[in-house]
Amino acid sequence: MVGHFVLPRYRQRLSRAVIWTRYEHGVGTISHRPLFFLGFLCNALLVACAASLSATETLESQIDALLTEEILVQRTYPFMTVYVETAEGEVLASTGKAHPDFFSDLNAPTTNDWMRIWSMSKLVTIVLALDLAEDGILGLSDHVIEYIPEFAQLKVARPKAGGSIARLSAQSYESNDLSGLGTGACDYTLESPTRPMTIRDLMVHTAGFYYADLNISCLAHAQAALELPLTQSTDEWLAGISTLPLIQSPGEDYYYGLNTTVLGFALERASGKSLQTLLEERITKPYGISGLSFLVPDSATLPPRISGKEGQLRLARPLELDILGGHQPPYGSDTSLFLGGEGLVATAPGFAKFLRAVFFSEESGVIPLLEAASIEAMTSPQINADSGWGAMGYALWLSNGRRPDGTYGRANIWTGGGYEGTRYWIDPEKKRVGVLMTQVYMPPASSVSIEDKIRDTLDAAY
Repeated sequence: MVGHFVLPRYRQRLSRAVIWTRYEHGVGTISHRPLFFLGFLCNALLVACAASLSATETLESQIDALLTEEILVQRTYPFMTVYVETAEGEVLASTGKAHPDFFSDLNAPTTNDWMRIWSMSKLVTIVLALDLAEDGILGLSDHVIEYIPEFAQLKVARPKAGGSIARLSAQSYESNDLSGLGTGACDYTLESPTRPMTIRDLMVHTAGFYYADLNISCLAHAQAALELPLTQSTDEWLAGISTLPLIQSPGEDYYYGLNTTVLGFALERASGKSLQTLLEERITKPYGISGLSFLVPDSATLPPRISGKEGQLRLARPLELDILGGHQPPYGSDTSLFLGGEGLVATAPGFAKFLRAVFFSEESGVIPLLEAASIEAMTSPQINADSGWGAMGYALWLSNGRRPDGTYGRANIWTGGGYEGTRYWIDPEKKRVGVLMTQVYMPPASSVSIEDKIRDTLDAAY
């Protein structure tokens, strides 16, 4: 690695792509060693590999038992695959289970299959934003209208009774009143934002955008009517969203919504390149990642959409997945609309390799994708630090270990997930990454998540 900082970081990554691909596939040579030493080394490696294989088999059998209970007995998920790697890329677990009501043995999903990862896309888009910021292409304090002038006339919807629509929506979910809060919230006036929206607002969900399931009927229906996932381009999408008001002024509060999607479009405008091109040029090609894209390969078949909304798993009804108003991101091999908050597909090994490139570049032997200061910011509390459960960094939930049943697991696990149940985590202490893949909308709840159970099993084994 001596001298690798001589070239600009972006070009270093390109030069290391082939090297890491060789490293990942174990391609290499041993030379200038006596034959007897080579034989001794081979024997030692065989013993070590046998022991490692035995430990991996034992771990996978324990994980299989957890999946059997969750999928076949409790019927919480239609299927789930589990993929765990060390920071160096050693595979600790690669297994899965599927319910026969939805999949036969022949078509049961595997860890190598492509999945819709929804909000796991947000981490990728934010990594691209930080990468572009490091290269001076945009700044986190830049005003969004510098890149999206369509937002120059955006207004904020303010309830006449006071407060904010964002707060009213959050209260309706906190009180479990999902009946369609609307009368008071929809009696609003339009006012100018109290300050300009920044790139950072988009990164931490304080910009004022929302999803179509915000439980405020007038705004939910208005956004759904735009059919944003069916638009053909960035320009058309932005023209549509610009007709709706924000539900709070930028910086006023945290509200999870289309903020990262808008961020992706700002990156396109700042760089003059599509989000897919940025992904390829800055992440997938330099790091040899084949399982991460906005474009579904022609050879891939995505699993069916399954719902657990009424407490039992079944095939999802048309337009039932309502976060974008019922329509889905344009999953295809030729789409030209790239939704940075929801639109990526991935394989478990592909996403795991991305996580290692970002958070464990030294252990993986690659040029860092991001500078240390950017990683520090991503993994430091940026918002919601008083939640009692942890805090939000940039697209990462920084867990304090608290669980819904009142128990605590290990703190300092960085996690994220997607709308159809996909999950990932980064474990900086044990130096490993994990990816759980499934495809189910609103799975029936359980007290301790399968994710926690799998991490507990890993901790006991390693």
